[in-house]
Amino acid sequence: MTHMSTDNEPASRKVGVLAYVLLLCMGVAWGLAISLSKIAAVSGGHPVTLGLWQVCVSGSLLFGIGLFWFRPSMPRPSVISFSMFCGITGVSIPAMILFWCAIYLPAGIVAIAFASMPLFTYVLSVLFRVEQGNVIRFLGVVVGLAAMALLILPDAALPSPDMVPWVLLALLASVFMSAENTYAGGMRPEGISSLQLSCGRQLGAIVFLTPIALLFADPIPVFEPWGRLQWSATGAGILSGGAFTCLLYVIRTSGPVFASQSAYIITLAGVAWGMVLFGERHSVYIWAALALVLAGSALVTPRVPKLFRLFTQDTAQDNAE
Repeated sequence: MTHMSTDNEPASRKVGVLAYVLLLCMGVAWGLAISLSKIAAVSGGHPVTLGLWQVCVSGSLLFGIGLFWFRPSMPRPSVISFSMFCGITGVSIPAMILFWCAIYLPAGIVAIAFASMPLFTYVLSVLFRVEQGNVIRFLGVVVGLAAMALLILPDAALPSPDMVPWVLLALLASVFMSAENTYAGGMRPEGISSLQLSCGRQLGAIVFLTPIALLFADPIPVFEPWGRLQWSATGAGILSGGAFTCLLYVIRTSGPVFASQSAYIITLAGVAWGMVLFGERHSVYIWAALALVLAGSALVTPRVPKLFRLFTQDTAQDNAE
């Protein structure tokens, strides 16, 4: 297995028009997926069932693409354990939290809370000694914490003070995704492609969520006429799977540094879609928090985020892409 240089990516790769188009499309798609998740949640779907539905849709999409590119093979224990850990911490738990929070929070607030993931990723990386501390990046964490404070402390920030616990829960989802990010940065199995690992994350989430959904959640009606619940949940899954596929393509063709900019577009798109679809209007505190969380994320990620470095490690299977 070889590891491609990341620090010199922007200089060594030419970014074409298609890469910019795909970057914009994936950001807008993921932002829309947040609003579709809210529609599904307020339409009566149980968060666990909705999470399972979404990962089944996105996992099926990635699995189909994987079958087109690769020959199926028996997964190794290292791949199974990697897929389960990433599927639980990076997919299952954040998906359930997203649907729960979407019931009580505006879509734009959820998007801002999820944008804090780079901040928590850096903190965890320092705590577990994956990376060394850095003054500028530590400043980014302070700026990000100020953004979170603007979300929950001023009485006039949120439409209702009752939303504060749900904002904190949405932030917890970012912590779980950051845990996956930190783990994935150094634990990628050898000899397997990026797309196959992405599919494995979704399948790991399905294995984890299925028994929980069967025991504790009401099923989504499949064989009756579909309404807002089914279509919005399916749309969120398709958009997530499609956007992630585009992300892999952009990383391989234009480099991880360029692709990492999608995080900012996702956040801005999530806020914009909430305004368009739900008529959301935010206080000056929310806009200030949005600006600060984007600034904080930019400060803590001067290098390529681990999640993007994960998908630049070439294997023999990757070369077939």
